[in-house]
Amino acid sequence: MLQLLTLLAVITSVVFFGHLVPIEVKTFLYSISLSIKEILLFIMPFVVFALIFSSVNNLKQSAIKFILLLIITIFLSNLASSLIAYSVGHFIIQNTYSIQDITYEETIAPLWSFKLPMLLSNFHALAYGFVSSIAASILLPNRSKELSRKMSDLTLFVLKVLLTPVIPIFVLGLVLKMQHDQVLSMIFNDYSIIFVIITSITYLYVFFLYGAANSFKITSWIASISNMVPAFITAMSTMSSNATMPLTLAGSKKNVKQPDLVSSVVPITASFHLVGDCFFIIILSMVITSGYTLSTTDYITFLLYFLLFKFAIVAVPAGGIVVMLPILEKYLKFSPEMLSLITALYVVFDPIITSANVMGNGAFTIMFTKLYDKLK
Repeated sequence: MLQLLTLLAVITSVVFFGHLVPIEVKTFLYSISLSIKEILLFIMPFVVFALIFSSVNNLKQSAIKFILLLIITIFLSNLASSLIAYSVGHFIIQNTYSIQDITYEETIAPLWSFKLPMLLSNFHALAYGFVSSIAASILLPNRSKELSRKMSDLTLFVLKVLLTPVIPIFVLGLVLKMQHDQVLSMIFNDYSIIFVIITSITYLYVFFLYGAANSFKITSWIASISNMVPAFITAMSTMSSNATMPLTLAGSKKNVKQPDLVSSVVPITASFHLVGDCFFIIILSMVITSGYTLSTTDYITFLLYFLLFKFAIVAVPAGGIVVMLPILEKYLKFSPEMLSLITALYVVFDPIITSANVMGNGAFTIMFTKLYDKLK
């Protein structure tokens, strides 16, 4: 919640008082933001490697059949959410105002040029993390568990203590530049309807998932959603699927016939099954890039990496978008200002996104336990 309030304060202050900031200060803070972006993009492959290594190593402790089925169904569910989100994004672009009229001109030039080499691509980080985790768990099962735990702890420490606190600073410099370019006023005045549409579609989809999970039986449908209300409220306030996990477990156990299985499903879905992220990130990225010429191949490539990176989401505020910044920049040609814009919007709507993630996980748990019971 503090992260949300901080970012809201930053954006609000810039909207109302940004014109009072001297151009020299704006230029300095803009330069700082670009440097932070370089550091984020440089560190992220190593973060992805560590998280993939840790996640795969933890999954190896369960039955292979259960793991494979769970990963496949999570991937397919994220794919379904992403394809629907893509369709909604296309509809929004065709039938409403988009952000295509916004131009990002370099009216402020950075004071210095700070570039870090790319030592490891995010794709290679994913592949190396997966392969090395499997090899370590087979060759050194006991040591790999300890290494996995240490890597996970170190990664979360770096993200929570070092990277997450600088996100408001990262956003501040670039938002000041957008204010100088008169971009912010256009966004807040003209495009609020887009966010109403995204929120409505996301929750409508989650509501439909609960209906499908309960064979559209009204009584069970309503009861299963009611059991998840405490988790929903907690997710809105904490903006963390992991912090909400105890209530997600409690609500999900009431919704299934095999409550013991829930304890294995929910912890994994909390990190990987992210309905809210699928809708918000994909639709916002399409709207932001609607004024640029991007091929279908660009979007397909982005979608593929987007789905793969769902297995490397960081369980911290804004973690869902931070992991996606490199692929947004590479495959959708996001400029630094566009990266700042989608980061700011993501954090502002994080309560809605996280609550949709948690409610989606509740519906997925019902459907997965039914499927697993039939196949085992």
